[in-house]
Amino acid sequence: MAQLKILNLHNNLYEEMSGSPSVLGKKRNYIYSFLTERGIVSLSDVSTDTLTAFIKRVRRDFYFDQKKIFSYKGDLETVYFNFMKLEGHPLTQIPLPENTNPPKLKKALIFLMASGIMDLSEISAMIRKDYEAYLLESVPAKATEYLKTLDILKLFDLRKQPFIDGISYENQLLYLGYYKDPQIAQRFYYTQTKKFLYFDFSLPAPLTLKKQIFLILKEDLSHTGERTMHYMMQHYITPLHYLYDFCVQEQITDLKQVRKEQIQSFEQYLTDHMDSIYKGASTAMYRARKFLFLADKKPDFTASAWFIERFDLSRRVNPTRNVEAFYFDDMSVENGIYFKHYMRYLLVLSPKYSLQGLLEKYYSAKEFIRFLESRNGSLSEISYPDIESYINWKDASNCSPATYNNALTRLSFFLTCLHTREHLLVPSFPFEHFYKKAYYLHHDRSVPESIIDRIFTVLPDFPETIGLIFLTLYSTGLRINEVCSLRKDALFIRNDTHWLSVYQYKLKTDKEIPIPSELFRLLNRHIEEQQSPAEFIFTAIQHKDRPYQASTFVKQFKATLLLYDQTQDIVFRTHDFRHTVATDLYYSGAGLQTTRAFLGHSRDDMTKQYIDHLPGHIDKLQEQYFEENDS
Repeated sequence: MAQLKILNLHNNLYEEMSGSPSVLGKKRNYIYSFLTERGIVSLSDVSTDTLTAFIKRVRRDFYFDQKKIFSYKGDLETVYFNFMKLEGHPLTQIPLPENTNPPKLKKALIFLMASGIMDLSEISAMIRKDYEAYLLESVPAKATEYLKTLDILKLFDLRKQPFIDGISYENQLLYLGYYKDPQIAQRFYYTQTKKFLYFDFSLPAPLTLKKQIFLILKEDLSHTGERTMHYMMQHYITPLHYLYDFCVQEQITDLKQVRKEQIQSFEQYLTDHMDSIYKGASTAMYRARKFLFLADKKPDFTASAWFIERFDLSRRVNPTRNVEAFYFDDMSVENGIYFKHYMRYLLVLSPKYSLQGLLEKYYSAKEFIRFLESRNGSLSEISYPDIESYINWKDASNCSPATYNNALTRLSFFLTCLHTREHLLVPSFPFEHFYKKAYYLHHDRSVPESIIDRIFTVLPDFPETIGLIFLTLYSTGLRINEVCSLRKDALFIRNDTHWLSVYQYKLKTDKEIPIPSELFRLLNRHIEEQQSPAEFIFTAIQHKDRPYQASTFVKQFKATLLLYDQTQDIVFRTHDFRHTVATDLYYSGAGLQTTRAFLGHSRDDMTKQYIDHLPGHIDKLQEQYFEENDS
């Protein structure tokens, strides 16, 4: 009975193959023999492994007869497809995209059916990977062409499905050409190098890392409509692909906690693995850290980099400053924890400090920590000799007495915070015994009229933006960063006088100063001509929503001066013009208080430092006084 049952099964297999009249005689017997040897008694049991094994068997059996290989290798596909069609497989009943090459479409459907796929929506990144491997075995010379047909089928189905924004992470292989948003997926169809479109989230890597990469990828993909695909691949997708590979290889668990040495290793990894390395690819790590820190619902104060943009510092941060983050990735983990607590106190709990004040305390504390670590020390075990050695080292650095004293003051404040807030055992140290006597040495920095005249001779030929920035700098005596960050609403008229309202980031106060009517007119004309939606009068070259960078202005202005014979030898320093305005105001009879108000200083002694030739002027006043009294 058992033999009869087996015979009936074999007869059924033969009958199933009868639906393919083009495969007869020896060919049919060859397929029958192959299948029965593998224990397959029905074509419905054929899998992708069966199809692959059949092709390999044909190549082996007819190794010296290429014509037979070509003739036989597609027979099992033909028999299988015809049988599944007669059986009414769903993929043979549904509408399919028009204008598709029939042989390529048929091959794709055969593979899908053999993979157990019942609907086009089931086509996945893994199916694509497997189909590509099958094509390299079946039609190696035309694998890419045939693979495109599978992509067409997937895109055809995606367009029919209602897309709901809010794609969530899945622990599986992701292929960007099959992204659930059909508009995004369609754009990747034309990408030549497909390997960077795969992100394998099924890898044995920390879930935190994989979700972070997915979030960054999702954010990048949301901007595909704003960028060319070449730019998107070069600047975002490919670098992120390498970053993910690197993190998996290095077993990085959290991108927000990366160390400086890991960042350097990533740069070397790119050099070793990228065929034609894009010079900005290494910024993928920076971009990832920044995005993740800004994307968190609450600031992650355990992160190894805090990006200033996250905090409400609009009235404390000068927008022209190119300082974006506080870094804690270049010190021991223990010291980093204490340092983060200190900076959190300064940044969040003590809003009185401007960014400049924060930076001074940040760099000063960081310098002390680095000094400690160079001696294998730590903040939790600070000794009296540690502090004294640092002070001696600072003293030997040949800095001015004022700079030296400021460093000691900031160190004293830092150590006090460690003691009172972190409850660390910090030795009592007599800083007051180490201060130096500081004398202010005034340097006359006013720009001679002859230099100003030479600049004005060529200024009409300068690019409008940098020419107008200079004119504003010269006319107002503002700091260069204040000029670059002027807002459009800063200009106004009151009592027939033209005014400029300026926010002083250094002092965190507003001030209003009168300006020449011609400058007022030129600034307004510039605003109208630019038609920029940004709030700033002078916008950055690339990022139109940001103010012009002071460093960019200085670099461009110096370069332009070199183009003219009469200005090539000018040593251009923006702050010198602030001295010039202060000196001119004072000697024009404005008085110290008026000059101080115009410059926006908080103390008289600061203003005196800006007035040049003051000792000589005092001598002249004394001579004049005695001459008048003698007479």
